Amino acid sequence: MRYFILALLVAILLSGGCTPTIKPLATAGNSVDAVNESLSAENDGIRISARIRDLDYAPYRMVDTIASFEVTIENGTDQPYELPLSSFLLVAGDGEQYRPFSPGEVRDIVSKDSSYLIPYPYVGYYYLQDRERIASENTFESSLPFYAENHPQDIFTQALPEDMIVPEAKISGLIYFVVDLASKEQVDLRVYPGGDISVPARFSFKFGIE
Repeated sequence: MRYFILALLVAILLSGGCTPTIKPLATAGNSVDAVNESLSAENDGIRISARIRDLDYAPYRMVDTIASFEVTIENGTDQPYELPLSSFLLVAGDGEQYRPFSPGEVRDIVSKDSSYLIPYPYVGYYYLQDRERIASENTFESSLPFYAENHPQDIFTQALPEDMIVPEAKISGLIYFVVDLASKEQVDLRVYPGGDISVPARFSFKFGIE
């Protein structure tokens, strides 16, 4: 077991040097914040800022890579404003398009692993082949699933609220997509208020991934 853990630690350290670089791409109507690598745009009194938050929200998973975008919506009008999750669409440079997943759908995806993953310090996870032996040694015993930096409740508490935004107020949170961003060269987060994709996107935020 110790050799497995050592090998896993080495793999994690080696993979850490291959983290993709995210570059917000300036386009007409967008402004770039180089400090937090975000893009912002304003249209008809509505201002939206977006950045890639997690290339992989649940990094222990071998399938169903989950990426997250951090989005802030500011209502500068004198009327309430609502932007449902269905208003967002992600289009990769290769033409593949992705719909956002609700927090409930993300919870269902990551919970598939909770029955056979338990916490282990430093590496985060290991499989349960030796569960009985580990339990008998009373080492790191826990009945709670472990999600590294992201705990199950965070999926909901960090998600972008789908609330009506009152005038001169704003909301912020994460939008989730099941997509391997590390395999893409460019992605475009588009916003279609009302979910009508038959018209041009009202907002478009492009990011390069190297």
